[in-house]
Amino acid sequence: MHPTEIRSQVKALQKAISDLQRDWSIAVCSGDERLIASASVLLEGCHFAARSLAELLALPLPKAEHLLVICDDELPDGGALELISRLQPAKVLVCLDASIPQERLKQLWSSGADGLCCRQNCGGGRLLQAVLMLLRGLQSIDPLLGERLRQQPVRAPGLQVSEQRLLELLARGFNSREIAALEQRRSDTIRRQLSELYRKVGVRGQRGLIAWGLAQGLVRSRDLACRMRDH
Repeated sequence: MHPTEIRSQVKALQKAISDLQRDWSIAVCSGDERLIASASVLLEGCHFAARSLAELLALPLPKAEHLLVICDDELPDGGALELISRLQPAKVLVCLDASIPQERLKQLWSSGADGLCCRQNCGGGRLLQAVLMLLRGLQSIDPLLGERLRQQPVRAPGLQVSEQRLLELLARGFNSREIAALEQRRSDTIRRQLSELYRKVGVRGQRGLIAWGLAQGLVRSRDLACRMRDH
């Protein structure tokens, strides 16, 4: 596409978004300065920017019913799943790398993301098109990611929300006693649930569970990096 055509398409999308936005506020949350810059430049209605979930939650955000958040899955204090759960019923558009593990992709889509945008395809107005669809009350998914979602991989044992939470905390370096304190439960209850989780996914212990979570895309390598820095 010629640069003149791209500029014309972008301007048309920007006007359509501006006409629809009304009481909506748009926020971007990412540790990637390129995503923050792109959203800030392309969207005049982008009122908030943050580099972590904690920073975003500390901002004077409007009611969730009038908030659209553009984020990625690389936040230092929890991925897009945590953001979605904390900001419901806000609309969330997640920008993902094309190589995201299949299970993580499915988990994000099934957990309430309103849109999935492929980072490699954000040019030519794709990001603006996704925002426009969300403001119209529709869902939006990049064709490449949509094709991957339609594939039928060999299914791994599905985790319940409480089991996923245990896996994430374990990967971040918390022991059973610390997890019990965070979750306000008994230590022996947490140890029992971990043992049941080991059996469920077919591993022998903590390291095996974390390795399994990484392979399934349920644990991010960034979380393990946080663990190494904290210990």
